[in-house]
Amino acid sequence: MKKIVLFLAALLTAVLAQAQSASFAGRASAGVDYKITKGLHISVEEEIRSNDNFSALGSLRTIVGVTYKPIKYLRLGVGYTLINPWKNGKSIEQEDGTSSLYYGFWAPKHRFSGDVTGIVRFGDFQLSLRERVQVDHDGDSKMNVYQDPKNKVALRSRLGVKYKGWALAEPYARLEIRTQLNGAWGTTSGDQQTKSDGTTYYNYTHTGYSHVYNDRYRGEIGADFNLGKHHVLTPYLLLDYLSEYEIDTNKEGTRLFSAAYSNLFRVSLGIGYLFKF
Repeated sequence: MKKIVLFLAALLTAVLAQAQSASFAGRASAGVDYKITKGLHISVEEEIRSNDNFSALGSLRTIVGVTYKPIKYLRLGVGYTLINPWKNGKSIEQEDGTSSLYYGFWAPKHRFSGDVTGIVRFGDFQLSLRERVQVDHDGDSKMNVYQDPKNKVALRSRLGVKYKGWALAEPYARLEIRTQLNGAWGTTSGDQQTKSDGTTYYNYTHTGYSHVYNDRYRGEIGADFNLGKHHVLTPYLLLDYLSEYEIDTNKEGTRLFSAAYSNLFRVSLGIGYLFKF
């Protein structure tokens, strides 16, 4: 527990030191958890997220999950999330070559996940390790598949510790690493060339989706407040270091304009409510 808290403190210090390049966001959710039988639960949740720096709505999400605990030390889970992203001025290219700005909900994304969690108890402390594989299907028919895969696959490894010695509150701390397993990749050839408008590029050959790398490091602290038998309120703080590899190509995938890691610190405040029955 102490090591995780120290790591989170170091991460927060780094975020504050990079405050000029950090973004801030928020999220809130409400859900229900129904116990079907011993060890088997189904849950439904609605979540709203803001855009960076609370500049606009980020997305609305509907989350459905099923968990099963066959033994004391193991929990299995599957889930589905419908992600409705909000676009606050997305540039849309028209058939005549002109562009216009779009405001509203854009093509939804569909997330499917499966996870395995190991759980052990040391006195009043509960230690857990969760491994989750998720697949995000992008419903945007206009997306450039030479920049991102239509079905993005990621592995999320999360280590957590929770203190369960109090009846009212159960504070916790978590660390998570997200690994992209099928990022777009390719090769360039020849010398750098220049278009008539001054844009530079390289000739490019898309070779598939073989780029594997860690694109997010997350620290989280929070507490589950047990407000009676059926109600749980969870305030939390997320500290994210994002390092996404961004590729910019033409829509045919034959010209590479840029390829580089984009780094960002993000601090998110969240609140969640759960009704259990």
